[in-house]
Amino acid sequence: MPIAYVVSDKRLRLDITIVKIDSLHLHEDVVPELVKYLMFSIKMDGYVKHPIIVDRKSLVVLDGVHRVVALKKLGIQRVPACLVDYSNPAIQVLNWYRTMTGASDVESAMSQIQIVGCDIEEIGEVDEKKLGISPAVAAFRSRNRTLLIKCPFKSLQEDYKIIGKVEGRLKAKGVRIRYETKHDALEGLRKGQVDAVMYTPKVSKDEIVRSALCAHSFAWKATRHVVPARPLNVNVPLRLLRERDMSLAQANRELRSMLLRKRLRRLPPGSVIDDRRYEEELYVFEE
Repeated sequence: MPIAYVVSDKRLRLDITIVKIDSLHLHEDVVPELVKYLMFSIKMDGYVKHPIIVDRKSLVVLDGVHRVVALKKLGIQRVPACLVDYSNPAIQVLNWYRTMTGASDVESAMSQIQIVGCDIEEIGEVDEKKLGISPAVAAFRSRNRTLLIKCPFKSLQEDYKIIGKVEGRLKAKGVRIRYETKHDALEGLRKGQVDAVMYTPKVSKDEIVRSALCAHSFAWKATRHVVPARPLNVNVPLRLLRERDMSLAQANRELRSMLLRKRLRRLPPGSVIDDRRYEEELYVFEE
């Protein structure tokens, strides 16, 4: 596979390239509204701003599933990607915790959970290692109670589908749900900024790759990949991503020429780009 540009970070190698969309495997479902927004944004910009993050060996998309689907729907056959070694322990797979506001009435919230066929068990502490092992779907913690949500399931994909149904019922009753890191979610609960937190099961790298290769995707927000470094602002024009008369090798040669003319700026974790705060170190291409 042709590589346009290599960023050598001390923890992992970042290979920037253009790949064929049809060679990629997606591990999560998408939100149609977000895909529509990205289609409009990409079409208006005339380029793809940031590369998606892809496992070099399996070609499973770790971050950027919505961009891939948006480009496909626009009839574009290629996408800029940053290839990484997924087996590198520096790349972590974590999970998103659900924070809830408007769920101060715990009994009312629990009734919605039971409507989708789940049982509720009051517990002392959450044992997160047991979540994702049937029948332990997830855990619910408010300021005064900690509850285990139980329902038989055959796979983690099915587990997350149940979680999605629970979220849907709660949202229908006016509960506002946000997706947060564990630290931010529990800190929000401690400070009284949220009414409750839902703990969700973790998914392993092997399970992600295996499921993606079998086209058995997880629900949206089932996984949270933390890559220690990522490139931003490659700004690849759409003309390089359409097949037509330009080969993949030619497109990568032109991308390399474009990137070599730019300045590569290194930013520390916690930097904010386009109103998004990044946990990882950034390599930003600048004109």
